[in-house]
Amino acid sequence: MQAKVKQISFVDIFSDIEFYFVENKPKLIQLFNNYINLEEYIPQSFYNAYYSNTGHPRDFKLTSMLCALIIQKMLSIPETSLLINILHLSKELRDLCGFTRVPNASQFSRFKTDFVNHLHNFFNSLVSITEPICHEINSTLSDILIVDTTGFEGYVQENNPKFFDTLLRNSKKLEKINKDFNAHAYACSKMPKQSFANPDLKLSYINGHYCYSQKAAITTNGLGIVRHIDFYDVQSIELDKVSSAEEAKDDYDAKSLIPVLKNFFNNHRDFKYKYFLGDKGFDAFDNYKFLVKEHGIIPIIPLNPRNSKNLPLPGTNEFGIPTCPNDPSLAMKYDGTVKEKNRPLRIKWLCPKTTKIARKGKTTYECSCLNPCTDSTCGRIYHTYPDKDYRMNTVVPRDSELWNSLFKVRTIIERTIYMLKYPLCCANTKLRNTSSIKADVLLACITQQFAVILASKLNESQKPLSIKSLLA
Repeated sequence: MQAKVKQISFVDIFSDIEFYFVENKPKLIQLFNNYINLEEYIPQSFYNAYYSNTGHPRDFKLTSMLCALIIQKMLSIPETSLLINILHLSKELRDLCGFTRVPNASQFSRFKTDFVNHLHNFFNSLVSITEPICHEINSTLSDILIVDTTGFEGYVQENNPKFFDTLLRNSKKLEKINKDFNAHAYACSKMPKQSFANPDLKLSYINGHYCYSQKAAITTNGLGIVRHIDFYDVQSIELDKVSSAEEAKDDYDAKSLIPVLKNFFNNHRDFKYKYFLGDKGFDAFDNYKFLVKEHGIIPIIPLNPRNSKNLPLPGTNEFGIPTCPNDPSLAMKYDGTVKEKNRPLRIKWLCPKTTKIARKGKTTYECSCLNPCTDSTCGRIYHTYPDKDYRMNTVVPRDSELWNSLFKVRTIIERTIYMLKYPLCCANTKLRNTSSIKADVLLACITQQFAVILASKLNESQKPLSIKSLLA
């Protein structure tokens, strides 16, 4: 990057919106009446599904339902019950939405659960419309693709802090008997793998704490504008099978990237990007290969210490076989190939002094080396890839000035996720149904796209997410 580009502020997107709605209602309503015609943006398939799903005329138009839910997000209204009360009190808003009477809570709820897939298609169609606008705003940042994973918590008993406190309190009783007993680790292990009220909400590790959430992968450009979202029904964390919850999250991130980007490029085949930014959780060989070889995207991903472990690297002999890091005259032992789902073929090599032993139908490894290069009792295990090592041979060298300047942009996706959860009210909701949670997140993403479209129509493309500047 040649010059430092000012990032878009996501804090301002809904700042002072209450003032503009209460004191300047005509401006907000005029803005929608003059520049946003929902009928032009809704896919025909959404119309067909909405009006063919019943044998009698709908009580409320599709555009009316969508307009009300988008207004709810713009005004940071956290609950449907509060939206209904505001619609009852405001004739201007009812007229804007096209309501002669206000829908009840169950009608809004059914709309979300019945048409969540069509909301996803609606969002994807808006992404195609806003992509050229993003390039008009800043072509450099629009050439950057960023992915991060997060979770949207459900309104279930297990997410109440008192739930874990009770487990911890009971565990501390055992700690009094045995001083070496780890009460916190034991309490974590006793957490259920899924929520009782909704088994689709699995035990997750989000932002440094355990919770029961709907996992999602968010994709943005360098401006922080959402380009894609995937929801995943993943397995809960098996705390007894991993050394830490953070390690389990990194493993999930590494395996999720390729499916996410495949879905994204299947929806938008014409989109091209120059750089990919991701945190260390995406540091996996197959991710580099997918980005570079299949899409020509330069990955900017820091090395994950969990993958490197600061161990000395084996050399190679004249036959191309890895050798012992401490004694190059000893060739490592070939132990077959490894092929996991969605991962490339790997060749497995064992320490020259490691022996395979079959016990009770299981294979174990024992290392007899007196000067081992690893703490593992199995001895050093090393993998080679038939393809070139894209992970280490990066186009942009790590710790270079360009690499550092590009990687600084990655934090914009964390601000976007914060915006989706708090100003757009996808966190702290009273939703426990998985489809409702997904629909709520999609409506937040749709609202962001309309903010970009409004900014473009008002020639305020430098601040596409600031409602305040659009109404000034």
